[in-house]
Amino acid sequence: MRKCKRCGLKTVLNEEEINKAVEQVTRMKGVRLASEEEFKNRFAVCAECEKLEYGSTCMLCGCIMQVRARLADGKCPAKKW
Repeated sequence: MRKCKRCGLKTVLNEEEINKAVEQVTRMKGVRLASEEEFKNRFAVCAECEKLEYGSTCMLCGCIMQVRARLADGKCPAKKW
């Protein structure tokens, strides 16, 4: 099992685990979400970034970027979006 270089936790998330995390965040009361188009544009940048590991984890902040890119107030730690 591969582990996160930052925190040592299991980071090889499967699609179901990522979708569960996204669903939990999007259901939270008061959370403002980016539009679907903005999310897709943001995550396309993430997908090309050298700091994205395992297809989900940012090695700068440790976030699951499929979640962070959906947040209206989400920011890229590398300031790419």
